Amino acid sequence: MFAGLDPADLEARELVRAAANKTREEFIRDKYLFAPSDIREKAYSLAERRVSGEPLAYLIGEWDFYGLTLKVTKDVLIPRCDTEVLVDVALKRNVSESFRFLDLCTGCGCIGIAIAANRGGCRGVLADNSQKAIDVARENIKSHKLTDRLICVLADVRNKAVENLGRFDLIVANPPYIPASDMEGLDSSVKDFEPAAALCGGADGLDYYRAILDGWLCLLKTGGLIAFECGINQADEIKKLMRGYGIRQIRQKKDTGGIPRVVSGIKGV
Repeated sequence: MFAGLDPADLEARELVRAAANKTREEFIRDKYLFAPSDIREKAYSLAERRVSGEPLAYLIGEWDFYGLTLKVTKDVLIPRCDTEVLVDVALKRNVSESFRFLDLCTGCGCIGIAIAANRGGCRGVLADNSQKAIDVARENIKSHKLTDRLICVLADVRNKAVENLGRFDLIVANPPYIPASDMEGLDSSVKDFEPAAALCGGADGLDYYRAILDGWLCLLKTGGLIAFECGINQADEIKKLMRGYGIRQIRQKKDTGGIPRVVSGIKGV
């Protein structure tokens, strides 16, 4: 984004840039050129949608995550800075260049792509139960020139693991974790625009964690790391679930707001 700008000024620039269909570099280069009427009209239309609550990321069609610019559509969640904590945990554990990982509930692919972009020798499989999300993730993989190291598969973690995926040194997941009773109380920018299926985690928000541990932990090598993003007040319950499946050395890591955001552990014998 543009450093040093007021948030409103930043959003205005991004909307005008999107209306002009320019990259950020092209926008900076051409910012003093006269804007044709069609671009002005499109910018006004985007501004009206933004004022009505539609997230900026969907209006401009992209968002930054872990130093990468990724395509986003209304078929995927907008990447959050909180999720960068999950990438930090994965990269800190896997200090070697060559390892194999599985990114479950990948959405736009932000987690898996960030891991691969920062570890040149690793390879990964990105899975999601939405074909539209998979299509977005594939575009992001291609745009970041990672097609030789990352592949996508259509898979629902609520079912047993896909056969023939092989074994992994690392499993990461940012699954749907909002309790069903909390969905209606979400901010309108989330509730009205982001995909509900990627948000709701069942009655207590933990359905996907249970399913992953029950049906997908078998793909993790002994001694491998499994790491989950979680919501507010969920870390302790997820730790209990993980202990029940023989996960050891369980740790949690807080986000910048001091909320336990990632729970991770090592698969035992």
